[in-house]
Amino acid sequence: MQNYYRLLGVDSTATASEIVQAYLAQRTRLKRLAADPAMKSRLAEVEAGYGIISHPRRRLAYDVLLAQEPAEAALPAHYAAAEARWHHYARIARSLNVALLACCLLLGLDWTLPLRQYAHETVQSRFPVSVPSALSAPEVAYRVHTAHTSFRLPSAIGHRVRTGQAITVWQTPILGIVQRISAPASPDGPAPFRPYGGTIYGAFFLLPLLLAAVAAVGTWPGHSPETYVNTAAVGALLTVLALVVLLCF
Repeated sequence: MQNYYRLLGVDSTATASEIVQAYLAQRTRLKRLAADPAMKSRLAEVEAGYGIISHPRRRLAYDVLLAQEPAEAALPAHYAAAEARWHHYARIARSLNVALLACCLLLGLDWTLPLRQYAHETVQSRFPVSVPSALSAPEVAYRVHTAHTSFRLPSAIGHRVRTGQAITVWQTPILGIVQRISAPASPDGPAPFRPYGGTIYGAFFLLPLLLAAVAAVGTWPGHSPETYVNTAAVGALLTVLALVVLLCF
């Protein structure tokens, strides 16, 4: 005979409110996994079990029958196999979340450390790298290379940096993301200015913060296997977006 207490995850002495809470938690979890036939079948048994032990008279009769059982019946093999798969995926997902959180901490460390300064950097090359598709607003972005750095400039300030010109560049010490540039020979003067604004530390600064929050949830103990898997999937998508920002800007 099926042990509905164990199926719901409560003790045989559980109160009515504890049974209701356990039932709602199991129903919510299993409905998300309804695509798995084993989980759909288990949801049906949870519904049936709740209909018995949530009713005082039915529960009393069920307890009498359960007490006559020699031992608790084990869950069917396909249920156990499905649960084992989810726990296996959860371990992998949690490890991925730990790695993503470490990457976010690395970004935070790179942002907080003092910038590395390269004085008297000679601009080795300056060439257009992208043109917007809108013909009504033609604009060119420039990729600039020096001996130690590489950065992008929008066309609005592209005239401030020319090939063969000596400039000063400040970049982050770990990832080498250029934060400020000074061009003394520029017509606009030597005041420092920022390169292309769409960097991971600029317009897209919320992206690593969101990634860190998702990864932190996915590493915190006590969550269900589905939570670990879902947070790892979301974290992977956010990581792809962050890499696009780092590589393209």
